[in-house]
Amino acid sequence: MKTWDLVKTANRNLFRNKLRTFLTVVAIFVGAFTLTMTNGVGDGMRDYVESQVKNIDGDRVAMIRKKIDQPQGGTNSSAPAEYKEASKDSEENGEIDPETFLLTEAQMASVVQGIDGVKSITPRYSIQGEYIHVGDSKKYRLEMGMLSEGLIAKTEAGTSITGPDQILLPVGLARELDPQIANLIGKPATIAYKSADGSLKTMLLQIVGVTTKGFMTNMNSFVGADTARRIYDEQYRSQDEKRYIGFTVQMDSNDPAKFEALKKQLDAKGFAAETVADARKRTYDAIGIFKTVMNLFAMVALLAASFGIINTLVIAVLERTKEIGLQKALGMGRGKIFAIFSLESVFIGFWGAALGAGGAMLTGLVANQVLIRVYAESFEGFSLFAFKPISIALIVLLVCGIAFLAGVMPAIRASRLNPIESLRYE
Repeated sequence: MKTWDLVKTANRNLFRNKLRTFLTVVAIFVGAFTLTMTNGVGDGMRDYVESQVKNIDGDRVAMIRKKIDQPQGGTNSSAPAEYKEASKDSEENGEIDPETFLLTEAQMASVVQGIDGVKSITPRYSIQGEYIHVGDSKKYRLEMGMLSEGLIAKTEAGTSITGPDQILLPVGLARELDPQIANLIGKPATIAYKSADGSLKTMLLQIVGVTTKGFMTNMNSFVGADTARRIYDEQYRSQDEKRYIGFTVQMDSNDPAKFEALKKQLDAKGFAAETVADARKRTYDAIGIFKTVMNLFAMVALLAASFGIINTLVIAVLERTKEIGLQKALGMGRGKIFAIFSLESVFIGFWGAALGAGGAMLTGLVANQVLIRVYAESFEGFSLFAFKPISIALIVLLVCGIAFLAGVMPAIRASRLNPIESLRYE
């Protein structure tokens, strides 16, 4: 008997008892349906988060901040830390005040001094805007952010910031100014902000791009570091010494070894360095944990269904004992008997997985349409379920594998039957 004949025989045997096969396939269907849905939710969340966090990129930039010292373990772990005062002379020499997270520019320079590959340092300028308008348009509330040196914003139209006196608009604001957002590129925009004495100042900037939607770019209009510093100096010029919550460093290359060395040296000095890729990985890991936990529930359903496969095939072996004995008497070997029953278990898994995945995809598509209609404005570009061909294929293969393992014991039992005793079986 050839391989194709074994396949046809195994598939035909499943329909000898349609009700029993149907109920077993339904049990597999439930597990495959649940597994496909949980993977679909995880992939949908990942796609959405990826579209949101990939709006700003920079493979040569690291964000630096002072580490938070965790209390030591033991009975006094909740006790407050001892206060350590930094002298004025130590601050002027670039030493770090142990009681604050704020840093001067001299301290930032001292933190990265001697670290190989550091090209430039950019403080995090905190700036506040008042309004923005283009030509004779209405004035709109302005939320401002700074794009550090080395960072690039992805755009719906135009380009990222390449020099001073440029501004990137969020897509929502851009559509209010002109529904055809491409028309805004190259136009001058007037922004207003309050200076340290409370007076309103204005600045003329050129619109160079409109950012894609994202967690960081939904509301903020971005300016370059040079422009941000000019605004910051006017808003905080009354301070004798400006301090910043953190800073970014631009490396001279994207060599992973240099970034690892940077992280280790900063860690020894009490600072944490994080790249854009690190921030994304943290988010993706959280989604991965969610998918794993949800998939465990689906696996429980599949394992329960596998006992149904064992039961179905054990009964099939008992019902077909005489038939197996006759096949062996006519020369069919143990391997082919094993193959037939193993294929039957795989077919049960395949049909259950195929129907379960198909049902899940149909349910997910309907759910996505409902979500778009009800929450389209709040979740633009978000699909609750995302079904990827490779994920569906892996689920079907996984279920077929579990089904095969479930069918091994009955298949071995069938292959070991004695032909003479089997022919006498009642």
